[in-house]
Amino acid sequence: MRKSWLTTSMVLLVICGCTSPTTDGVLRLEELTYPEIDAIDREQSIFFLTFGNLEEHGPHIPVGSDYYMAVAVRDGLIERLKASYPDYDMVVVPVIPLGEGGANDLARDFEHVGTFALRYETLRDVTIDMGASIANKGFQNIFLIHAHGAPLHSVAFNEASAFVSERYGVRMVNISSLIFGQGFFSDDVVTQHLGEGWQDETGITGHSGIAETSINLYLHDLVDSIYTELEPFVVADFGEVFRIHERTGFQGYWSDPSQASAAIGEDLYNDFVERSFRIAELTLSGEDLSGLPLYPNVGPPNPAADAYLSEVLGRYSAQEAEIEAWLREQ
Repeated sequence: MRKSWLTTSMVLLVICGCTSPTTDGVLRLEELTYPEIDAIDREQSIFFLTFGNLEEHGPHIPVGSDYYMAVAVRDGLIERLKASYPDYDMVVVPVIPLGEGGANDLARDFEHVGTFALRYETLRDVTIDMGASIANKGFQNIFLIHAHGAPLHSVAFNEASAFVSERYGVRMVNISSLIFGQGFFSDDVVTQHLGEGWQDETGITGHSGIAETSINLYLHDLVDSIYTELEPFVVADFGEVFRIHERTGFQGYWSDPSQASAAIGEDLYNDFVERSFRIAELTLSGEDLSGLPLYPNVGPPNPAADAYLSEVLGRYSAQEAEIEAWLREQ
């Protein structure tokens, strides 16, 4: 069901960070003077680093799908946190529109017109620098939010968060990759809407499939109506994701987008926010998170995934060598 123009406009303004905060105690970093920043309590504040990558999402949902998802989850998490931690300031850093890789890479289509990506090392170093800049000013809590499933994308954030936390003695936590360690989208939620056995016909949901298309339908009106006509592209399990390049007919999605609905999207979104809130609570209570499953360090060995990552890292090494050679010539 499409929302009214007014409702949709308000949703998009909030998602894009283009309007005033709707919750007391939310501070937008770019709007503050430096004395106002200096007045923020170093312990009782949380800085939110949000990464919204730009990636092809099939012929039916926008390349900013992960961007919209990350910002919406961040805002939902802030709303939950403010209710439980009213004395904390929530400091929102402007969205960083960067990410590593795209689902198109799985098909070995590395320069797909819909994906604008960074090398893994570049993303890691940007994240370290941003986190260190916050930590160096004495702020103790940094939450990182994203919504992209490329393995090296999460590795970049995992390494950056661990480095900044250890080097500066702060809590920089990659909330989203801890959630991914539990599973990307809740199969139980989808089952509540589609019934038992839905995976028999659609395979796992994931990139631009039932789950992501549903979340897009819930968040905004940018979904092309063609989604109702798309044929299923069945991927049986996560291991098969890394063998997509061996198949024909991949259009940038798997699962069955035609079964998506805004109602499924709302429940999936709320589940994601709730799981993020639980991780945030553990962090603020001082719990050790090192024993929690962290994506992509989960699941059984996957030779196809290893081969894919080796190829991608090889490309990045060649690109780095090209840059270094050019710089030496200047």
